[in-house]
Amino acid sequence: MNKKISKWRPLCVYWSLPTGDLLVGMSKRKQRTSIVTLYNRSGQVTQIIWRDNTGRGLYIQPHYITENNNGDVVVSDYMSIRSGAVVMTERGGRHRFSYTGHTSGLGLRPRGICTDALSHILVCDYTTKTVQMLDKDGQFLSHLLTKSQDIGGPGSLCYDVNTHRLWVRSYNNKVCVYSYIDTQDALTDEVTHSTDEDTHSRYEDTHSRYANTHSTDEGVLSGQHQL
Repeated sequence: MNKKISKWRPLCVYWSLPTGDLLVGMSKRKQRTSIVTLYNRSGQVTQIIWRDNTGRGLYIQPHYITENNNGDVVVSDYMSIRSGAVVMTERGGRHRFSYTGHTSGLGLRPRGICTDALSHILVCDYTTKTVQMLDKDGQFLSHLLTKSQDIGGPGSLCYDVNTHRLWVRSYNNKVCVYSYIDTQDALTDEVTHSTDEDTHSRYEDTHSRYANTHSTDEGVLSGQHQL
């Protein structure tokens, strides 16, 4: 590993199933600088993401990281009690958007983050104690979970591509499983979407089995199981 890279303190890591790349969020606390580094299967650095097109730093401290179906890199970025953002970049590093919250004045303190088969971005917000759903372009769609559902504040989450269920860990030591995507519609849309992707890159073709089109509902949860 490059000596300059090794001096960074890793905060989060994500393994890309389609490409085998390793995505690592890193920080230098004293310099208040953070980056996201992509490594290939051989451990070589293929991309370092850290500035937008104006030269400003993209991240405060990247604590959670994932990717969307098209390969975009999605980061939950925050520092302690300060407001943060969901930062989306293309895999090549171009900044697409930074989402800082839906409710005016409250800001966003993002925690766990993931994406689903419909390319939605799901993020836990510590401020509002909710799970917020965004579309692939960073537009707010709905709250999947709210304080009224008594989950003690969602801290991290994971989307199961096989069952289309969302696993959520709360701060009151519960793991809850939710269903919010119609499985039959997802399977039907999958066939249409994969046909449209025949002319795309190998990366997108590999990912097509997880990709779908639009949701039939704005995100009202249809089931819940506590473990």
